[in-house]
Amino acid sequence: MKYFKQLMIEVLYPGNKAASAHDRNNGIAVFLFSIVPGLSPNFNSFILLASMLWGAYSLATGRLAMNLSRSDRLVAVGMSIYPLVMIASMFINPPYSEELHWILRLLPFFSIWLVLPRMRQSPDGRLVPLFILGAGIGMIVTFLLSLLQIAFLMDRAEGGTTNAALLGIIGILFGGIALLNLQSPKSMEQRIAILGYAAGIGCVLLSGTRSAWLVIPVHLVIFLWYFRKHDFHLSLRSLAITGSLLLVGLIALGSGPVLHRIEALRGDLPSLERTDGEITSLSARFALYKGALSAISKDPLTGYGPQNRMASVLAELPDNIRPKLSFTHVHNGFLTAGIDAGVFGIAALSLMLLTPVIGAWRKKAGPGRDLAIALALLLFSSYVITGSFGIMFNQKALDPIFAYMVALICTDRGSIRFAPVVSS
Repeated sequence: MKYFKQLMIEVLYPGNKAASAHDRNNGIAVFLFSIVPGLSPNFNSFILLASMLWGAYSLATGRLAMNLSRSDRLVAVGMSIYPLVMIASMFINPPYSEELHWILRLLPFFSIWLVLPRMRQSPDGRLVPLFILGAGIGMIVTFLLSLLQIAFLMDRAEGGTTNAALLGIIGILFGGIALLNLQSPKSMEQRIAILGYAAGIGCVLLSGTRSAWLVIPVHLVIFLWYFRKHDFHLSLRSLAITGSLLLVGLIALGSGPVLHRIEALRGDLPSLERTDGEITSLSARFALYKGALSAISKDPLTGYGPQNRMASVLAELPDNIRPKLSFTHVHNGFLTAGIDAGVFGIAALSLMLLTPVIGAWRKKAGPGRDLAIALALLLFSSYVITGSFGIMFNQKALDPIFAYMVALICTDRGSIRFAPVVSS
């Protein structure tokens, strides 16, 4: 309890006596943002919106300066191209409907212009460790909530997201972020790192999100690269014992949902050869992919606009299948972007996905650059792999998370060395 008391003091009353109100508010916002994704994704949207409004007010009144480096501007422009292409596609492709609704949904991708100058009011090296620690704490609480859901006979855990697939994406991403705290010299932060990663993997297993399972080996490669370059203070023997115990526990707890999802996949495979119009989870995806590719081939340059997305896909499918596909996207982020805005949409999406890697790579060489690259690769791989089989963007939780993390990755200089959140 002493550690958590010190943690609250560090978050609410930073040790830097010269710290401004901006710095204190930044720390609170970043810490909360990393805790709540699996518990209440709507709160992430609220934090981002509040940060954007306060950033806009501060810039307009001169309290903050648009202090963005050349690399920052490159990342911000890369983020902004995607929503601009989507907005242009809306007005190129009639009929016009709900334009304001779609524009509001795209606002998070412009947030870096307003959020990054505010984040820069905090000392270098303060916000990223807070985010990593908060990710671990949030995953532990989310996993406990997911266990309760499974205990009350839910087939797939959802946490506080109301969507099992969304819990799987958040679990794999924030669990991976939490493990980066193994480099902390504080034993409590190391424990939170290990438990947070195990909890994130547990959320993935309990949610039954099969696409998130594919991310696990990719993240292990990222960890191998990062930790080989940077020492961590936990003994390998202790890590092996703890990891083995947690692995056994996760297998025992997650075996039911995992076997259920594998069996469901096996049961869906024969549906791919049927012609009687029966739709399963797997056959629905293949039908959507087929319809999307056919529609894109007919209008590869401008697409159809987000407002015409599913109508254009369903028009390419047989009449007996259309009523059974009540989806808002085609379960592939790249195909969805192609339907919305053609090849320009796919190119803009690809550029936006690369912005965290670009922002991290262009930092000066040093431990801060390595940490930023690790965060960027975890973010990039999580979205690309899971988004290739499900939803990627245009989602109330995933859009703010991506945009906020890109700004956070850009915040510190590359030469900044990692420091524990609680130093005393």
